[in-house]
Amino acid sequence: MSGKRMRKSELSDGFVLAAATTGMVLWSLLARDGRTSLIGLGAAAWFPVSVVLYRIVLRWMPVIGGLYGRPVQPGPQRRREIIAGCLLTASFSIVFLGCMPGQVAVADMVALNFACLAALLDRSERWMPTHILIPMLLLGLMNGIWKGNADNAVLGAAAAWGCTLLVLVFIAVSARVSVLSSDDVTLAAACGAWVGIGGLSTFLLLTGFLYWVSCMLARYSSTSRAEGAGRHRSETIWIRSTGLSFAVSLAVTMLLRDGGQILPG
Repeated sequence: MSGKRMRKSELSDGFVLAAATTGMVLWSLLARDGRTSLIGLGAAAWFPVSVVLYRIVLRWMPVIGGLYGRPVQPGPQRRREIIAGCLLTASFSIVFLGCMPGQVAVADMVALNFACLAALLDRSERWMPTHILIPMLLLGLMNGIWKGNADNAVLGAAAAWGCTLLVLVFIAVSARVSVLSSDDVTLAAACGAWVGIGGLSTFLLLTGFLYWVSCMLARYSSTSRAEGAGRHRSETIWIRSTGLSFAVSLAVTMLLRDGGQILPG
């Protein structure tokens, strides 16, 4: 019976993957601009490949990090999360390539893929490996040097690290819960290096808002289930993983900063 459910789940995942790829192809064919159409077709071709690569990395990274002795087969929920993460990065990649210079767009896409991998591991394992975070941080600093704004990248990383640490300490003390994590602080520093000190305020405000929304949704969902089952409302503080909030905020901030062809200024 479990084998039938597994095959049904795999067929469902394949259908979602095919539908998303088909949607990108149709959008590309309907695009009026030839360059935009070519970008869309490239993203549509890369999307299923990225799903396979993400699955391989996410299976083996916990083994490399010492969490498991051998790779764990992802369940249906995790496979859908991987597809959603790859679809998110593919969608932003199309926008990046369509409104930014090529080299800038590719650099931002690299940062977004690192952040997305970290977010998926944070959601499934409540753990983000230094094998992803440190290279992302170093590449962000190198990107600042390449753009001639090394000070901007260094200050962005340092300020993001300090601000995130202060916020986590405040939450830990005021709510009396253990939320201090070097992974969160390191990811914040890596994102800060990519957005720079100039885009840091936008990045932090957006991250805080998205994180607050995710916590409220989790609390509302859990409270509704408890009330439906006839249980009393829990007073638990619903602390969610931060990776997704960081990844989406990074993508939006880079788009606002570098997307000069579609955004004013």
